[in-house]
Amino acid sequence: MLSGVGLDFYVANTRGEVLHSEKHVKFEEELQAFLLEKEGYPAKSFGLLLNLDQYKDRVFSAREVEELVLICEELLQEYDIHTERQWEVNERIRGINAFAKELKALCLNALDNSKKVIALGD
Repeated sequence: MLSGVGLDFYVANTRGEVLHSEKHVKFEEELQAFLLEKEGYPAKSFGLLLNLDQYKDRVFSAREVEELVLICEELLQEYDIHTERQWEVNERIRGINAFAKELKALCLNALDNSKKVIALGD
């Protein structure tokens, strides 16, 4: 079920539900490290997401899931792949953009279904 190093985000109310969850979003450790390097540690911008421990599990409340949606929207603006300056868009920017889109969709799904988001560390 899990792949690569990083955090896996799931829509579930309990860790047991995660086993039956079909979809998850991977937050690769290298993306987190890159963003932390840019933002500084502890990160003030995107802190709820970037300050997560890659080796611990975390259950997000509905309010925190709403905050994650806002963080994803900010990441999508800051790391826009549709910029006029296409020469600045590299694989890392594409990776951040793809992750933010996927996590935002997962969070909105959780909110629509009155579920929580659970992040499982490696």
